[in-house]
Amino acid sequence: MTQPWVEPFYRKQFEWMNHNVDMKEAYNELARDVKEQVGKPFSEMLDIGAGRGDLAKTLAESGVKMTTLELVPEMVQFAKDRSNGLVTSHCGDFYTFELKEIFDVVGYFDGFGIGTDEDQLRLLLRIRKWMKEDGCALVDIYQPRYWQQVDGREMTVHDANRVYRYDKEGQRMLDSWWHRDHPDDPVTQSLRCYSLEEISDLCKQAGLKVVGIFPGGAMDFEEWRYHECVPLHECLSYRVKVEK
Repeated sequence: MTQPWVEPFYRKQFEWMNHNVDMKEAYNELARDVKEQVGKPFSEMLDIGAGRGDLAKTLAESGVKMTTLELVPEMVQFAKDRSNGLVTSHCGDFYTFELKEIFDVVGYFDGFGIGTDEDQLRLLLRIRKWMKEDGCALVDIYQPRYWQQVDGREMTVHDANRVYRYDKEGQRMLDSWWHRDHPDDPVTQSLRCYSLEEISDLCKQAGLKVVGIFPGGAMDFEEWRYHECVPLHECLSYRVKVEK
């Protein structure tokens, strides 16, 4: 099973977000990035930790046969209601849920690092099992240097307040949210950050090799501006492409 904080955190995050914000162009861009990073045509993809299913819906509309796996029932139902039957949506824990199919691509975006290093290794082994022999996986990894630098940063997101912390000993980013009317009832996600060397070694233990590295963006809190692409040592997360 996954860590006990996971379902309450993502359920509350989902509850507090403004679902009327138009994110279509952002997910169109993410879908384009995924196709470019995979680097060849693909027909079947599994998206784990799929959240509201926005990326899956976007890729499905472009002709990819999409399957998703998400833990929070409310998010799974939200995704089903919006997917027009184009996406096969499963509700379950990706550490234990059994899938018989294998896929050209497995994606895990914005969430890798739950639990211990052993938990991450278990998940990578499962990802390997879900990949076809000539398939690949795309996984977002939190970059430790960025999270060290934003330790203590506070912000407001719709109906919630939010603060970042960094656990140096555990090398984990801590992201705490609370409703502005209930400051004594926060929820926190705790995700292990990995250097490129560390994640490469973990992938090697799982029988996977890193064949692509794609730095992401970073928030400039002084100018309150998000930079879409920055160097690897500055980004909040980077994406690795792995193969068997």
